[in-house]
Amino acid sequence: MNYYTYWSVSELPSNTKSFDVFFWIAIVSFVLWILIKRFKKKNDDYEKMILLWSVGAIFSLSIIVFFYLKLYTTDTTEKRIQNLFKSPNVMVVEGKISNFESFSPASRRGWVTIERFRVDSINFQYEDALLGRFNTFTKTNNGIFKNGLNVRITYGKMRHEILKIEIAKKT
Repeated sequence: MNYYTYWSVSELPSNTKSFDVFFWIAIVSFVLWILIKRFKKKNDDYEKMILLWSVGAIFSLSIIVFFYLKLYTTDTTEKRIQNLFKSPNVMVVEGKISNFESFSPASRRGWVTIERFRVDSINFQYEDALLGRFNTFTKTNNGIFKNGLNVRITYGKMRHEILKIEIAKKT
C-alpha cells in the first residue's frame, strides 16, 4: 500500500533557527535605539542616556551571539531526528484506525481536546494543548482521523509518542 506523510516530527512548523532569534532581537533593538535617540527628550536625570546604553548593549550582545551561532556552530537537528527514526526504540505499525474518539474535558489549562484511537492493538492519544493549536498535527476535530482509515504510524516504543503519521493513498 502507498502512503503519504500527513505529519512528521521532522517537518515541525518551528523552523526558526536560534541565530534567527538573535538577528531579529538585533534589528528590533537597533530600531528602538534610533527611535529613542530621535524622539526621547533629554532630561537632567540621564534617562535618555541610560535607555540608549541599555538598548545598545542588547543590540551589541545580540549581534555577537548571532554571528557566533551563524558562523561557529552547526545545526544538527535534522541528523538527530533521522537518527531517532533509525533507533531501536522506534516502532512502526500499519493498519486501520479503530475505537476513535474525541472529547474535551475541562482541565487546569482550560478546555483541551483529546483524541485517542487504536491501530493494530496499539493505543495512541494526543491532546490539543494551549500552544498546540499552532501545530497542524494537533488541530483536532479536523475530520482527517476516523475509524477505518488506513495509516502507518511511526512511534516511540516506550510511551507511544507519535513521530510520524502516514495515510494510505486512495487508488
